[in-house]
Amino acid sequence: MPPISVMLVDDNPTFLRVTTQFLEAHEGIAVIGTADGGEQALEKAQALQPQIILIDLAMPNLPGLKAIPRLRKMLPQVGIIALTVMNTKSFQDAALKAGADTFIPKSHMRTKLLPAIRQLTQSGGKMTPEAIDIPNKRQDSRRILIIEDDDYLRRLYGKALSKAGYDIHPAGTIQEARDLLTQVRFDLLLCDIHMGQARGTDLLTEYADTLFTSGAQVVMVSGQAQYRDMCEEMGIDFFLEKPVAMSTLVALADRLTARQSL
Repeated sequence: MPPISVMLVDDNPTFLRVTTQFLEAHEGIAVIGTADGGEQALEKAQALQPQIILIDLAMPNLPGLKAIPRLRKMLPQVGIIALTVMNTKSFQDAALKAGADTFIPKSHMRTKLLPAIRQLTQSGGKMTPEAIDIPNKRQDSRRILIIEDDDYLRRLYGKALSKAGYDIHPAGTIQEARDLLTQVRFDLLLCDIHMGQARGTDLLTEYADTLFTSGAQVVMVSGQAQYRDMCEEMGIDFFLEKPVAMSTLVALADRLTARQSL
């Protein structure tokens, strides 16, 4: 039996690379092409005729929500799986309304993606929305790794997030962060860019594959706004400029770990 042909659409090159490696490590799946945006996806989908398209909802130029209806019209039989870091009911409903067969939060890809691909290929029909769990505040505490060399800020962030119900693991050095990353699966990393003589971005590059397969979200923090563009190019989920309001930090953590009340 020929492998299931999959095309990936995302503006994050690291995500494309790691997802390709993840999928092709499993027998029976072949990534036949990638696209870095909606317009390129339309061109490549027509040429490649994949069985499954994985598409990010939030991309510049032509986002997934606008590309999905055009892909559906072009390839009525293709299975379309919408992906996003925004794990909310409103994003799920919008993706399904646009024409996606199912919606998978990026934080759930490690467990949900392969079954969804195989089910869509075998059945040729839509998966039920209930098949994708969207967690809420009643779930177990989510783990957050705070990587910050400023003792005061590390305690401040930890206190605010702990009060909000998160399981906090602080790291004052890059080595402490490495040690924790080898022992614990985290849902969110809050990482300062400048860690003494080291840089938090180097740590994230080092652990990119681990963070992807675990579904962890990443927030970089810096007092220098010029790092925002660099973080976007690296595919980091969010950049916060210091000083950070604790209400903003908690709200962002809630959104990235999908703990909103539905």
